[in-house]
Parts: sequence; C-alpha cells; structure tokens
Amino acid sequence: MALDSEPSVFPVSIKLAAARIDAKHTDVAVLGFSNCIVILVTQLSSVGSLVQCVVSQLADTMLADPQHMADQLANEASVPVDIKFLLGNPGACAASSLYQILATFLSQRKHTQNPNDVRPVVLGIGLDLPRGYKVSMDDGMPDLGAFSSTMNAVGALVDECRVW
Repeated sequence: MALDSEPSVFPVSIKLAAARIDAKHTDVAVLGFSNCIVILVTQLSSVGSLVQCVVSQLADTMLADPQHMADQLANEASVPVDIKFLLGNPGACAASSLYQILATFLSQRKHTQNPNDVRPVVLGIGLDLPRGYKVSMDDGMPDLGAFSSTMNAVGALVDECRVW
C-alpha cells in the first residue's frame, strides 16, 4: 500500500509503501531529488548498502533511433546499467551480488517506464536473506531461482511509489 507524503514540495517528493514480501515486513521509500532518485528498501529497519545505478551512455544511442529503442526497450533487461557501491563492501557477502542484480533490475525498470528521465538511481538496501544464501552460476549466468520472486515483488512495491 503506497502512501504519499504531503503534496510535492520543493525540493523532494517522497512516496512510501509497505508490504509483506517472503513473509517479512518490507518498507520502501522513494525520494525524487532533482539530480537523482533514491530508493530505500528494507526488511531490517535499516539500510546496509548504498548502490548507485546509472543508465549507460549506450542507452543514449538507442534513443537516437526510435525503432531500435522500441525494439530494445521492449525487454527491460537489455538496458545497460553501470553500478557502483557507495557504501558497503561488494565482495563481503553473497548478498552483495543479489543487491547488484536488484539495483540493475530497478534501474532498468525505471528507465523503461520513463526513458527521458536520466537521473541516476541510488538504492539503499537491507534485505533479510537466509544465512548462506548465494547465487548459483549455471553456464556462467546467475540462476536467480528463489530471488526472482522477491525481486519482482520489490519492483511492484517500488512501482507504487514512482516519482519519475
């Protein structure tokens, strides 16, 4: 269920939502600054990592050719995204690879919903993942398995809070 903040006031619009994802209470806050979109997702009542996602310059070349853009954007996974951990150690645990995948997914989703919004996404995330959870690799590609339902549920919750 999404909850709007007071009417959009300078400089930040804020939307909040909460739901149960994987039987865990999950809070989402989306803040629309003039220079970036901040998405906070937590099941731990705190944020453990901050990840910056910038749609790659390659996506700009897609915008130059409307037919190419329409073909490419029909599949959100085709939108190239550059990721950088701002806080948190990307190599410290298996959750960091899942955080990168979720950050890429949310940034691609935002870009396909509004390709003209070029603001980067800063994702603050703290998910309660099972101990020892890790992404298995099959033929060099990650097998997201159980995480895909969590990822889609988080994506739907973020969609309720769109500020782009």
